[in-house]
Amino acid sequence: MMYRKEPNLMDESLKQKTFSGLVWTFIETIALQGFGFIQGVILARQLMPSDYGLIAMTGIFFSMSYVLMDAGFTSSLIRSKDRTSLDYSTVFITNIVLSLIFCCILSFSSSLISDFYEEPMLKEIVIVNALLMFLGSFVSVQGTRLTIQLKFKVKSIISVISTIIPGICSIILAYMGYGVWSLIYPNFMGLLIKAVLYWHYQHWFPGFRFSWNVYKKHFSYGRNLMVSGILNTFYDNINPIVIGKLYSASHLGYYNKAQGYAILPSSTISGVLLKVTFPVLSTIQDDNARLEQIYRQMIRVTAFVIFPIMIMLSVLARPFVLCLLTEKWADCIPYLQILCFSLMWHPVSTLNLNLLGVKGYSNLYLRLEVIRKIIGVLVLCVTIPLGIIAMCYGQIFVSIVVLIINTYYTGKLINVNLKVQIQDLLPSFLCSLMTGLLVYVTICFVTSNLYQIFIGLLVGGTFYILTSKILRFREYFILLDFLKKFFPRKV
Repeated sequence: MMYRKEPNLMDESLKQKTFSGLVWTFIETIALQGFGFIQGVILARQLMPSDYGLIAMTGIFFSMSYVLMDAGFTSSLIRSKDRTSLDYSTVFITNIVLSLIFCCILSFSSSLISDFYEEPMLKEIVIVNALLMFLGSFVSVQGTRLTIQLKFKVKSIISVISTIIPGICSIILAYMGYGVWSLIYPNFMGLLIKAVLYWHYQHWFPGFRFSWNVYKKHFSYGRNLMVSGILNTFYDNINPIVIGKLYSASHLGYYNKAQGYAILPSSTISGVLLKVTFPVLSTIQDDNARLEQIYRQMIRVTAFVIFPIMIMLSVLARPFVLCLLTEKWADCIPYLQILCFSLMWHPVSTLNLNLLGVKGYSNLYLRLEVIRKIIGVLVLCVTIPLGIIAMCYGQIFVSIVVLIINTYYTGKLINVNLKVQIQDLLPSFLCSLMTGLLVYVTICFVTSNLYQIFIGLLVGGTFYILTSKILRFREYFILLDFLKKFFPRKV
């Protein structure tokens, strides 16, 4: 039987697709992160640190389950050039079956998880989230199809609506006294909204056909990504596991909140890059000259944006936390200040690893992830006896070492080695350090937390922009050109 192939979407220029994808993904990310920030501030004032700690304790179990459910099939579908309707249906069936299996495993293991952390509430939390995970498998392929078709506008609209409405509900539940459940129950509404909107915009269902040959094809590519995802998930959650076990839910809540704010700018930039660059760069995966040109430009622009944000966030961490979250969250300030210097390198590392996926080196991707985890675990073992602060400093060391290793292999693929990337990153890094120092000195003369934030952002932003313009940073003019296209002048 012949199965219909997806239509070829290369009739538009790559430049136009890239720009459109960046615009709509940027809108989506800014809208969601902006709302998430406001929602987080409101909820943090209403809930206790231990409520966030309870959610963080279960994070590794569900993150690991999602990785095993996907098994790298999403990336394989996006990268495939000859996908048919049977590919979608096979992946769809695989997701449902695996999600049901892990839903049952987690439900039966809920008592063990609760006993491990000595938190009785975790049993119910795990069971409810397991059900949510199973229901979510019915709409995962629909979202992947929109990504493949480069319909970033539709994906952005769906994502924004299905996040904001449940977010408002979570705030209402928190004020009604639902505690930790105000972070869980609204997710069911978000899933229902997403399912309805996927059908509204596509009128498409993947079907219930399954092929072992198709399964093996995607699994052969995705298995290394799956193993990498498992290692990555375990590594990302190892600090919360240690803190939750050795300390308390409140300590984990402080760390989790600090990490959440530190990773917010980093994940925003990385999210935009990952959603747009992988499907777009996959279309020119065999043209190394074009890849090198676009890749270096992405590195420069990424560093130009993320470095000053992370450094200023570190400098303004104290007034930021005290003003927005109140004194109740003061213990998370030193964690936030340190983690900013660790996570500022994450978007650059994401670009390096993303290139390996585009070029089809999933085995090398896996190898680098294993190396990163080994280094991270060794550093963690050294810093655990020294406390949470030392663990945060250790993450800075790991981030820099891993970036150096990743750039070595990037240089082998498209001649963008460590020396080249340092040349691309150094101007923005030095300018950001100068900006952070200026902001630190400036706020020393201001007593009000709110004024420190306002004046610090004004002085830092003005200095950074003017310096970039005077020194004629290419990244500044690239972003300026982007903004002119995004906000065209009316004639």
